[in-house]
Amino acid sequence: MTAGYEQMDENTREPYSVRVTRDFSRIAFTGTLRLQGRPDYEKIHRMLRYAAQRSGESLEIDLRQLLFLNSSGISTFSLFIIEMREIGKKITITGSKAIAWQSKSLANFRRLYDKVVVNLV
Repeated sequence: MTAGYEQMDENTREPYSVRVTRDFSRIAFTGTLRLQGRPDYEKIHRMLRYAAQRSGESLEIDLRQLLFLNSSGISTFSLFIIEMREIGKKITITGSKAIAWQSKSLANFRRLYDKVVVNLV
């Protein structure tokens, strides 16, 4: 990973980070995301769109180390996936079987767009 940022969630005081590979083909999230509402997630949404615009035919979103994502975060990812459906971008989401919310929630992204591939490892 070559670009990204680390921040402290102001609500939980827990750190999270977002990292993008040099070729923009993969964006990885770590930590805990409990930001308040869509406006707080706008920076993440912009970074997802930026990576998608530069990534070629597909983009991998790596959530294996994202321990928690609240409903505002899930809504942000859902909106992004719908935007990618509109332009035909293939999305691969890699998650962890060991993280309960991922096992339950990530499959729902497939319902939004048939070119979303969800891999739980």
